[in-house]
Amino acid sequence: MILSLAILLSYGTYLCYLLLDDTLQDVLVRRSAGMETRSHWTVGRTYRQRFDLWTWAFTGDVRIGAVGLLALFTAPLAWGLFLYHVYLIWAGTTTNESFKWEEWKEDVADGFVYKNGPAIPTGRKHNDTITGSKLSSSISSSQRLINKVSQQPWSRENDLDMQRSGWVRVLSMKEVDNIYDLGFMNNLKDIFHTS
Repeated sequence: MILSLAILLSYGTYLCYLLLDDTLQDVLVRRSAGMETRSHWTVGRTYRQRFDLWTWAFTGDVRIGAVGLLALFTAPLAWGLFLYHVYLIWAGTTTNESFKWEEWKEDVADGFVYKNGPAIPTGRKHNDTITGSKLSSSISSSQRLINKVSQQPWSRENDLDMQRSGWVRVLSMKEVDNIYDLGFMNNLKDIFHTS
């Protein structure tokens, strides 16, 4: 949906350019030099003159100019949002989860996160292809994380106590398995519910 919006806005900008460029070509070249001329209206003009003529064209046909400017200024926003969602699909996360993962990254860097259980989710090996109509529904993880930010600061004694009870301090986010990250192609298949 976002992709179609970005394409339509870009196409609207292109159509506005074609219509206004043709208007400028009619007014500046064809009427003065005859219909058989092959030169473009920009030939022999400075950038300042071109800018002034484009301004004249936009104000001369306000409806086309306004719609074209609106499409021109909103198309990059739609493309940016589309590319951000492609990145989120590649990363295997949602917009909401990306903010949550940032908090976990900070706590891991500070040494407050401990894990208990295997790092690889049950039911799959790392980088395995998962089939089914809904890829993410068949995956679960027995890995558990706790965050000790609200408790005492990290010390060697606290770390040893946690290790004795079966918890291991997480040193990097690479140790934490994101069950929604199936790889770019599998995440794309999961979105479109294809196998």
